[in-house]
Amino acid sequence: MKKIFISSLVVLALFTSCENYLDVNEEQSNKPGFDALTPDTMLAGALNNYTNQQVGTLSSYGNRMAYVWGLNSGFTSNDPAWTYTYDSNSYQSIFENTFLYADNFQDILDKKEKYPDYSYHYGIAKVFKVICMDYMTALYGDVPYKEAFNSDIVSPKYDDDKIIVADLIKQLDEARMFFSNANANTKALGSEDIVFAGNIDKWLKFINTVELRLLLRMSKTSDGNLISLRNTRFALLNKKQDFITEDVTVNPGYNSSTTDTRSPLFKLYGLDDALSGWTSANRANAAGDYIVKLVNGELNDSNISSTGIVDPRRSKMFAAVPATAPGAGTFVGNVQGSFPLTEISRFGSFYIGRTGANGAEANENGMGRDAFLMLAAESKFLQAEAMQRGYLAGDAKNLFTEGIKASFAFYSKSFGKATISVIDPLIYIADSDSKNGLGWTGSTDKINAIMTQKYLALAQWSGIELYIDHLRTGFPVMPLPVGVIQKNRPNRLIYPTSEYSSNSANVPNVSSDEIFSINSKTPYYLQ
Repeated sequence: MKKIFISSLVVLALFTSCENYLDVNEEQSNKPGFDALTPDTMLAGALNNYTNQQVGTLSSYGNRMAYVWGLNSGFTSNDPAWTYTYDSNSYQSIFENTFLYADNFQDILDKKEKYPDYSYHYGIAKVFKVICMDYMTALYGDVPYKEAFNSDIVSPKYDDDKIIVADLIKQLDEARMFFSNANANTKALGSEDIVFAGNIDKWLKFINTVELRLLLRMSKTSDGNLISLRNTRFALLNKKQDFITEDVTVNPGYNSSTTDTRSPLFKLYGLDDALSGWTSANRANAAGDYIVKLVNGELNDSNISSTGIVDPRRSKMFAAVPATAPGAGTFVGNVQGSFPLTEISRFGSFYIGRTGANGAEANENGMGRDAFLMLAAESKFLQAEAMQRGYLAGDAKNLFTEGIKASFAFYSKSFGKATISVIDPLIYIADSDSKNGLGWTGSTDKINAIMTQKYLALAQWSGIELYIDHLRTGFPVMPLPVGVIQKNRPNRLIYPTSEYSSNSANVPNVSSDEIFSINSKTPYYLQ
């Protein structure tokens, strides 16, 4: 692994100015003009890069692994998400690009001595570097950390993920200090803050929520040090319980002027560059059979019963089968591992943002729409789980209900010139309350209900969290793709080929069999 400086873009409010410092093979100190770049000119680009990684690569992988997505009709694929035949070539960009974007934030932090008056910017860089490394440890276990961002070290050593995660908590405290210790000389956040537009209180709430998520990763751990850390930190969080209450969005000025300035979901899953046809990713991906049965009210087993509960969010998630196809007007999912020949429900217009009075207006709405880093519903369900487990004081049922309401509010939110139909959660909450695994009263295991409703709220939008939650809690209980010989989903990914070729002295050897068992190479939160 080499320290890499990638795309420190000066992304302003309307994408009106950018400088491209893209060279993945050259260290940052060799880039012309790098020393003169101040943190404010680097922040928006770093945030935008990471956002593209989260809503694209990370979420799409999670959506496959959590049975939210399947193959579209007429497509075949040897994707390991369907076959479970993993090797070092599988999803390499998750490792490589997430590290690159963590390095973007480290590049900002490296400016502290030269530009000491950018405390807020360093606080933001800290929390997003933590987010990146959280996903690295959750998906790979041991990874380079202490030496990973040192430009003088070409082949960094791998660190114990249990040590890394403990340090990530310390980094969040440092992020808080950057916000709390600002002085009269501190540079205010301007248009480069494409998340909270300079609202410091919201940044602090976001940091708290990121820590809440990180601590809940440890709910299953048997490691004494991590248990002690988890309990100590929850005691601190419990004193204030100040978490985000709104959807966390990113928008540096997404617009229709160029392909590069389009909102990332529209760019990935909407129309092609010429706006004349669907993207290949839109054509290849569609609804998974499990989630469709769940929202159709067709599941009934010992883990969950959705019988008769048609989820009104389903038409916002996916499109009904077209009128010209057999089974028109219904929602149909792909059984993972099979190659469908009949119509499968495709992405809903709400998901890609392409909705409006006509095609041109719909395209404009989609291209300018916000990207979403964390939904308010996630914050509510995280709190509900922490309360149910006894980590936080409070009414878990109330937060569970608030999570459902937040999800319905999200799916009722208009954007651009699009008017989105409002869906009322109250009837759904009342009707599902008695259903095991879906409603509070009817669920024998409340964690099951929390995870299932969180699954429904975050499906498509934050697929990677659904996958990690399933590995961590076992819920929802989903079938495996047909044809796989393994008994469970993989607990981790294999390090990429690039690490085995460039950092062979340090990278652990992980076999395809080892990723399906619990062993010393399994990520910390499952041990």
